[in-house]
Amino acid sequence: MGYEFRRQDFFAGLILCIVCLVIIVESWRMPRDLQGWPWYAGPGMVIGLLGLGLLSMAIALLVRAYRRAGASFLIPLGEAWAYLNDPQTRRLGLMALLCLGYLLTLGRGMPYSLTTGTYLILTMALFRAASWWVVLLTSGIATAAISLVFNRVFLIPLP
Repeated sequence: MGYEFRRQDFFAGLILCIVCLVIIVESWRMPRDLQGWPWYAGPGMVIGLLGLGLLSMAIALLVRAYRRAGASFLIPLGEAWAYLNDPQTRRLGLMALLCLGYLLTLGRGMPYSLTTGTYLILTMALFRAASWWVVLLTSGIATAAISLVFNRVFLIPLP
């Protein structure tokens, strides 16, 4: 049973380690002195701790995959080509590009609500989530709710 998942677990662990390290670094870069609160009450603290926890689980996955007997870590060219030609892989790549574009535009001069609303509309429209009016309504309500909760309830300024 573990034979076929050795390679997948190893590469998933590597990817998760990289993502977790980015999360930890970015959480450390978040402002820690909001409204005179102590450093441990900053918004990046919980995110950093979650990143550390996920990093420890990713390392455990890496170690477990490395110790397990089974398939080689090398990926045959035919398997790689078949994976890249799979429609689900293309959808995953499109979603990754949308997320990257959203993250790169946050805090770059565009208001948060405009950035988030545009991201939600594009994502739902490209993946045909619903009719156009449902997509617009859902995006508007979600963007307004997120802005309200963070700005008024949690008192965390959004970019």
